[in-house]
Formats: sequence, C-alpha cells, structure tokens
Amino acid sequence: MEEKMKYSTRQQKIILECLQEYGDTFYTIDQFMELLHGKEIQIGRTTVYRGLERLQKEGAVLKVPSVEGAPAQYRFIRDEERKNYGKLVCLECGHTIPLQCGCIDHFVGHVLDEHGFEIDQSRTIFYGYCDSCRRLKK
Repeated sequence: MEEKMKYSTRQQKIILECLQEYGDTFYTIDQFMELLHGKEIQIGRTTVYRGLERLQKEGAVLKVPSVEGAPAQYRFIRDEERKNYGKLVCLECGHTIPLQCGCIDHFVGHVLDEHGFEIDQSRTIFYGYCDSCRRLKK
C-alpha cells in the first residue's frame, strides 16, 4: 500500500504501520492517539487526523463517518479486502462485510448504461446495521 502514497513523511508511515498492525480494529481519533501514546509515539492530533483522511482518500483506510454525534472511526483495509466490490459497514459495531451481490452488479451496469456514470465498486460503501445490532435494537 505504501507505494500508492504520492508523498509520505515519517509520521505518515508510522500512522500507516500502526493501522496495518491493528488492521481489524476501528479507531476514533482519540483512540488512535491513545494507541500511539501507548507505543510512546508522539505525533500531533492534527497530523494524525490529516494522515487518516489522506489514507482514506487513497483507499487504504475505511472511514465510518460520525453518526448522531459519535466521532468518525477509521480502519485499515487489508489487501484481500480491496477487491472490486463494495462493503457494508455497521454503524453500531463497525463490522465490515464484503458486498458481493448480483443485484449490485446489475445496478452498477444500469447506472453505466442509462446514466453514463461508472461506479467504482471498490470504493462503494453502504452504511446500516448488521443482523446482530439490528436484533439488539428491537
């Protein structure tokens, strides 16, 4: 993934390495700062925020936006998750499910054929609630 980064500082590399090490966990900015401090790494909060946002734009990080006042969460996207299909992300627990569905393929084809717009499925994310969290809400 590092080769995709156009410009990288030492601090940005550290951010990426920490995300890779704990790749299955979602972190808010505050939680990620605690992780860095626990490893005795001193990087400013603004630098961490900008680094995570940049990695998200480059496709290396999945961002679950803030919902109902909760802070946004970030998680590293492993190579095996970067296939050309989207993701379902639970807004409650952050669980990520690869979206492989013929209906989505049909929809993507429809949008291209009828509207002349090509959807990048690898960056398509649907937010909602997983089965477990939906059951807990009832």
